[in-house]
Amino acid sequence: MPEEPNIVAPKGELDLAGVRALGPELAAAAGDASRALVVDLSDVTLMDSSALGAVVQAHLRLRRQGRPMAVVAPPGSQAAALLDVTRMKDRLPIQPSRDAAMDAVRR
Repeated sequence: MPEEPNIVAPKGELDLAGVRALGPELAAAAGDASRALVVDLSDVTLMDSSALGAVVQAHLRLRRQGRPMAVVAPPGSQAAALLDVTRMKDRLPIQPSRDAAMDAVRR
């Protein structure tokens, strides 16, 4: 049975200041070569391009390693709106809930 995925679930504002904590957390989770990664943005109230860049970098790293990743961005959330406007929803593995994301990375 594979290990449970790492889960990174930031809360609040992910602007330039907030990404200072998110970046290292994502890097550590992405660096764990034995696990998939779920980034749960459900509780993010503000997200700017620096935070989006950190999520994209984690996705690229895992993809190069052949490991699954999913991003939780519930419909109507601030994160979902940013992913839509930037057209990243077609490039990142977006799921509407943590349960759906967990199922996606376990396949």
